[in-house]
Amino acid sequence: MRSMAANAVLLNELLDRIAPSHRQAFRRDYEAIRQLPGAPTDLQEFLDDFLDHCHRLYAGTAGAIWFRGPDGGPLSMKSSVGFERLGLDNGHEQAHRELLRYAMSQNRAFVVKPLSAPAPNSGVANPTDSFMVVAPIEDGGKQLGIVEIFLGPTPRRGKTIEERNRYAMWLDHLVRYLCQGVELRFLGSAAPLQPALVNLAATKSEIEGYKEAIRRSLEVTLNSYAGMSFGSLRNNQAFMRSVHELLEENGLRIACAECGAPSILRCQSAGNSKTGVFLYDHYLSTGRTFHGGPSTFPNIRLVAKPPRRRSGANDE
Repeated sequence: MRSMAANAVLLNELLDRIAPSHRQAFRRDYEAIRQLPGAPTDLQEFLDDFLDHCHRLYAGTAGAIWFRGPDGGPLSMKSSVGFERLGLDNGHEQAHRELLRYAMSQNRAFVVKPLSAPAPNSGVANPTDSFMVVAPIEDGGKQLGIVEIFLGPTPRRGKTIEERNRYAMWLDHLVRYLCQGVELRFLGSAAPLQPALVNLAATKSEIEGYKEAIRRSLEVTLNSYAGMSFGSLRNNQAFMRSVHELLEENGLRIACAECGAPSILRCQSAGNSKTGVFLYDHYLSTGRTFHGGPSTFPNIRLVAKPPRRRSGANDE
């Protein structure tokens, strides 16, 4: 990492070439990036914050952070801003991927003009109509990923070749804070980055496996009571309260047999029924809705609990 004096010189050199009206905003985002590695955020929040500040610092139109998969697998996007507006899904995704692979073979950031190659005989090209600043993410001599910032067809900053080259140098500098932030969150500042990303992906997969096993187990247990009643409305309601508590603890809901929406299955009195009827209680676009009406516990399918409604309605 550069010394504080070297950072100050680099910052002042770049600020000299930025319009006075932009300098305050540029300095503000740079100082925020410097503080991000020690911020009390998790990995995803850190990556999103880093990219957001870089995007603003460059007055960019879009940006993304990519990391390689385990054992040098393909690049996977970990954070993005404005990326969906680039039109890369209209037949240009492969050309963009080839440019990213080329960037992984480089040891420093570079700028690519719209619809142009980054270097003679590189065999790849920028498929967009936007200037790009691309930097490899390196840790311990290993190329781990890519940061790319799109400046638009007419960059608001970095209008000359000299200025854009300085922006490439600047992104190399900022990527160091990115590596530091990831390392501090998982392995300590002296540990390599790649094992942290591999372990994180493996842990996430393991947790999802546990969740699916729990869902299947609960579904089998509850369906063993399909077609049954517990003799009275009070008993049926006590059973349903226990079911709901168990599902709530595991972030699950029962899919409505009529519309498929996540719901809370309740037992309520109805007409002359002494044991009540089972109803699917859920919120649809039309408001709170009850579907169903069988007098015995139905066959059920478990689904994930939806996010809490912003309106403040009680979804239990």
